[in-house]
Amino acid sequence: MLRSIPTRLQATRKTFIEAGGHTTQSFGFGRIIGQIYALLYLNPKPMCLDDIAMELGVSKASVSISIRQLQTWSAVKPIWVKGDRRDYYEAETDFNTVIRNGLLAKLRRKLETAGGQIVVAENTLQEALVDVGGDEREELETIAERIQQAKQFHSRVTGLLSNPLVDRIL
Repeated sequence: MLRSIPTRLQATRKTFIEAGGHTTQSFGFGRIIGQIYALLYLNPKPMCLDDIAMELGVSKASVSISIRQLQTWSAVKPIWVKGDRRDYYEAETDFNTVIRNGLLAKLRRKLETAGGQIVVAENTLQEALVDVGGDEREELETIAERIQQAKQFHSRVTGLLSNPLVDRIL
């Protein structure tokens, strides 16, 4: 903890940390995730779970869960501190790395899974269309159209995220 920081700087630091929490919350992630990332981002030295929890006024368990999520996004990394057995972490300060190796990679994997689920739904629907007629067939054809729209959208988004320009920009 940085107790010798002037009050004005402490207020600015607190505002930045709260903004990090509001940002992740607005994207549907937990508020603590953004607060932890912002705290570690501003901190010049790695921090242990206990210090993070104390600084933010949250439980160590919440910090631990959020740190694991941040690690899957490549947003934080564990740091070994000589003479201390506790786990320490620091933020990845290169936002491009966080986006490219963390969030974008995760989004690509999720899209791949969604694509597989769309194909399964499409195949199941085609099998169902063979055996039905009348009103049921009409309803299934409407569903088939919507699955086709989802498949086209999925294809466009996957194409966009697979474009080498995206990786170059980041």
